[in-house]
Amino acid sequence: MKLFPIICTTGFTLSAIAILSACGNRTTMEACNIIEIEDAEVEVDIGDVDVERGEVEMVCGDKILDVTWGQFRRRLRIDPGRYKNNLTAFKRQVSCVRDERSRRKEVLCQVPGSNNFVALNFSYDD
Repeated sequence: MKLFPIICTTGFTLSAIAILSACGNRTTMEACNIIEIEDAEVEVDIGDVDVERGEVEMVCGDKILDVTWGQFRRRLRIDPGRYKNNLTAFKRQVSCVRDERSRRKEVLCQVPGSNNFVALNFSYDD
């Protein structure tokens, strides 16, 4: 009979720890603001050639990120090149968020009318 209270107490303590641990692992999503659709470019310096693909530049929290046009084309079936001169229209076509605690270099984007988010790889703006 003396063993029963110890088991109940231990069971309650382990459950409380599990619940608190789960609450502590919440993701913190940051809305991303698309700020520019950049064309592909080639920069040539003496002894150095730098080729960049077309990118969509966005700010997520305090980070500036670049997502290639290819990511949008393949994963969301949206061509950012069609919206180079109309950023507002592009913003109506896609919205993105980023989990600030994630170590993965990806943003989660969604098109209007869809409940699904699609992961797009990014690089930090250079």
